Amino acid sequence: MYTAVKPLSKYLQLKSVRIYDGVFTLHAKVTCALLLAFTVLLSAKQYFGDPLICISNMHSMDFVNSHCWTMGMYIMNYDDDALAADREEKVELQYKRSFETEEFKPTIDSNLLFNTAPLLPSAKGQERVFLRYYQWVVPVLLLQSFIFYLPAFLWKIWEGGRLKNLCANLDDVLVSREKTTTQLRKVAKYFASDYKDSHLRYFVSYMFCEVCNFGISIVNMLLLNVFLDGFWARYVKALAAVPQYNWDAWNRITAHIFPKIAKCEILKFGASGTLESVDNLCLLPLNNLNEKIFVFLWVWFMIMALLAGLKIIYRLFILFHRGLRFQLLRTQSRFMQQSSLKCALRGFSCADWFMLMRVSNNISRELFCQLMVLLEEERCPTSKPISRGVDSP
Repeated sequence: MYTAVKPLSKYLQLKSVRIYDGVFTLHAKVTCALLLAFTVLLSAKQYFGDPLICISNMHSMDFVNSHCWTMGMYIMNYDDDALAADREEKVELQYKRSFETEEFKPTIDSNLLFNTAPLLPSAKGQERVFLRYYQWVVPVLLLQSFIFYLPAFLWKIWEGGRLKNLCANLDDVLVSREKTTTQLRKVAKYFASDYKDSHLRYFVSYMFCEVCNFGISIVNMLLLNVFLDGFWARYVKALAAVPQYNWDAWNRITAHIFPKIAKCEILKFGASGTLESVDNLCLLPLNNLNEKIFVFLWVWFMIMALLAGLKIIYRLFILFHRGLRFQLLRTQSRFMQQSSLKCALRGFSCADWFMLMRVSNNISRELFCQLMVLLEEERCPTSKPISRGVDSP
């Protein structure tokens, strides 16, 4: 099984220059890799078998399986509350009779479609619910992986390798100190120059991708809800039963969405030309895996939407709070005096600050402090060397 998903591990390897932050990586790259892994596992028959197995009185089982897969199967819909009440009443009545007659004869569960108590006459909503979503599980997961990767793909194009050019070989231990110092001086001269327009486009493009991340998380949650017919509302009840170890309620609720057994009706003409109905019972083994996968995605999408939303709020604080931007840069260059750092950052816009922070995330603290000292020399040539917290190279 690991061999099937092993190629995805290369996709998650950390690059020498990181153009995405942690939340962006989780949303675009990790989520995409998870969805692709689930797609591979669900489409690999050698690990989990055929998607359905039917029993029938017909001789050609290949035809039965193909017909039920293509035309769809059905289960009987019912009201959870009514079924639960009827079941409790029936169990109580059985135990009462057992104590009165000193014998207990349990009834056989006849409702194979739900693996629960048989549907009693008082239960309502006895109508066929046809299942055709299982034909689309793999394509939907594949589509979701592409959608989640879209912001990362756009940002990779818009970024254009700018960070790679700025941070090239700065953390390479095999590069001599003289070459590192020369590269740092080039970076300092770059930030001392006027690139406000390009930095603004860089910052706005990144914020747009972060907003896309949040929107994609919400859209995918709504997509699953439509695709699985009220998925979120039902799984809230199912997950509420897990802390209580109420697996009977879990199975009853999830059976609405991922039934393990379903029926399939095939119409054919008999020897005399009379239309006959052949009732078949089908097992859906992949639904054991589907219910676990979609529970995980249920939680994962909510976490991604929460993180993406918090990141947007953080960006808004950064955008309108100059003091917060200064304090964040100060934590990256903590050995510099505050007056020296203010001189180096004089006139910096939010986009310039963002670009500088991206560089700080890709080099060591020591090198970043040296960069800020060199930037102070470029922008404040009249400042005294004693004001610097780090010796300039």
